[in-house]
Amino acid sequence: MSCRRSEDLSQPPTSRFVESITTTVRGQSGSDDVEAVVLRAVARQSDSIDFPDVLELRSLLDVNGEQADTLEEQVTSIISAIDAELAGWDRREALA
Repeated sequence: MSCRRSEDLSQPPTSRFVESITTTVRGQSGSDDVEAVVLRAVARQSDSIDFPDVLELRSLLDVNGEQADTLEEQVTSIISAIDAELAGWDRREALA
């Protein structure tokens, strides 16, 4: 858990951020793994999430994207899950 929360994830996801990530997901035609594409896109846009963090987040995220009506809702729920997980990391680091 070497991650420090990035500024872009410290607030609820903005529509512009979600739109940017959604565009990236749409550009990955042929990929059925939306969660993986979102994780990679978030990591690329963040200066504080590195590869080991992405792998750990991937194993910890529990998002049921099939409940989302739109791709934007699915991306928003994944970003929110990433944010919640990173917040937990911050709390544990603060207590250490």
